[in-house]
Amino acid sequence: MGGGSNNRNNAALEEAEQDRRDKINDNRDKGKKLIKAKQAHLDNLLKNRKPVVNPYAGMTNQMANLSVSTRAAEFQAEQTDRALANTLDAMVASGSGAGGATALAQAALQSKKGIAASLEQQESNNQKLAAQGAQRLQEQMAEGEKFKFAAEESRSNADIDRAATKLDNTEQRVADNLNALNSSYVNETMG
Repeated sequence: MGGGSNNRNNAALEEAEQDRRDKINDNRDKGKKLIKAKQAHLDNLLKNRKPVVNPYAGMTNQMANLSVSTRAAEFQAEQTDRALANTLDAMVASGSGAGGATALAQAALQSKKGIAASLEQQESNNQKLAAQGAQRLQEQMAEGEKFKFAAEESRSNADIDRAATKLDNTEQRVADNLNALNSSYVNETMG
């Protein structure tokens, strides 16, 4: 009779052992599915994020195309020409000699030089402003790239930290569940 009892006990132990293995495998499979689902969710969030952009990209140097104001110079030249013509008419009417005409021509030349100098000054100032604008644009574009890099790096680090934490937590829960099953099995067999 003792042999039949041992066989039943052995069969019961084997069945209990198989049940324990099945529970462990079921929990392990559930844990893997949970981890896979969390990873898929995170991947979807990362895939659908809007890209970080350089806020200064596409800017142009607004100072590069400054024009020189010639209207005032043209007006000044016309006024000077009229004044000189009036003076010449007065000189002819009064009978002034060649010396007066020479002085008049010198005055006309000086006036035209002043107008040219004014235009050159505007052109020089525009070139300086264009260079300053180009430098400022380059600085802003560099700042934009720094901003973009920092935002991307911050996002990447946060994503990595979050994913690692979630994965660690899920793996720990799965391990805790498996340990609890093993402990309960040991307690059942010992008790």
